[in-house]
Amino acid sequence: MSAGVDAERFLEDLRALSRIGGRPDGGLDRLAWSQPDLEGRRFIGRRMREAGLEVRTDEALNVFGHLPASRGPWLLLGSHADSVPRGGRLDGAYGVIAALEVVRALTESSDPLAPRVEAVAFADEEGVRFGEGLLGSEALAGEVDVERLRSASDWEGVPALEVLRAAGVDLDRVPDAGRHMAEVSSYLELHIEQGPRLEEAGQDLAVVTGIVGVARRHVIIEGEQNHAGTTPFRLRRDAGRAAARAVAGLRELVQGVDGDAVANVGVIQFDPGGINVVPGRAEFDLEVRHLEATVVDRVLDAFEARLREICAEDGCRARTAVRSSVPPARMDPKLMEALERACRATGRPFTRIPSGAGHDAQVMARHVPSAMLFVPSKRGISHAPEEDTSDEHLVLGVETLLQAVRELL
Repeated sequence: MSAGVDAERFLEDLRALSRIGGRPDGGLDRLAWSQPDLEGRRFIGRRMREAGLEVRTDEALNVFGHLPASRGPWLLLGSHADSVPRGGRLDGAYGVIAALEVVRALTESSDPLAPRVEAVAFADEEGVRFGEGLLGSEALAGEVDVERLRSASDWEGVPALEVLRAAGVDLDRVPDAGRHMAEVSSYLELHIEQGPRLEEAGQDLAVVTGIVGVARRHVIIEGEQNHAGTTPFRLRRDAGRAAARAVAGLRELVQGVDGDAVANVGVIQFDPGGINVVPGRAEFDLEVRHLEATVVDRVLDAFEARLREICAEDGCRARTAVRSSVPPARMDPKLMEALERACRATGRPFTRIPSGAGHDAQVMARHVPSAMLFVPSKRGISHAPEEDTSDEHLVLGVETLLQAVRELL
């Protein structure tokens, strides 16, 4: 393995960043556009400057660092710095600090590759505030939907315009962040797996083959509200029962289409919500994920067909509407090969897997060659205070990323 990574410095930077927005239970509250998020971005900028990098924060609050006087196009390394509520300390932050450490290692060893690499901390990957994530990378890629944001609000009803303005962001100028994309040649992202597959298989590293597509549908089922004590089962048009049947059969339906597909319904709302009232209306959001768009479509078609059957049997009617649709993203073969050569050089077991979670790399992959590297997550836990990865694996991931940069460039 090529020398250069300062393991203790890297781990201390990661610990220091985790204290910004840190919780007593070990978790993290560094929601996009919040004061802890802004403080975290300032911390990252300071660390970049201390490393001798030229730092730039763009119109979407993405933070970039590269060697002064160097010119693009650069190989971009990074991830995001925001978190979910009561989230974990490694999701996103690991990739940001790893990118910084790789650039520092190249610079300190006077590696001629150092001027060809840039580090980034993307903004608002998680999408907690406004319902859709990847805002920072979409701004860089020229894909950000300004009009949607103009009419969006956060969960407390505060308009996105106000939230962004308070963070120092002028929404009308956010598309200007896309000018920098011409200076990016390719993208690599190091991340914790956020799942149990590597740990279960005894693998220390994974080269990501692609990032799953995610389709979300809003489902409304309408029946007839009635008295639960006086209405016999045979005469009910119970929207709640129809919804429950549809959701209860989801696992079997999805696996009947494809064993690797997954789906979820996290919340169901019954109206009017009385303990002694037959629900006249039920609403829920369905999410489907798979690496192939055709499989996602087949799952959606199968679900809607089954939903029609259930509603016909229960005397209800249903309609669905598109919430959002993010296409799958395949990783670049050349970059994957460079990552595999770097993994092989470690002498540690590694594999190839798709990512079931979304990442900034899926946006970048639509514009430049992109790839990802995973390290294991303990017990597969993520988006929670218990999110953890051993220091050994964290350092191994950074060392492998550094080697991959040298392999690639």
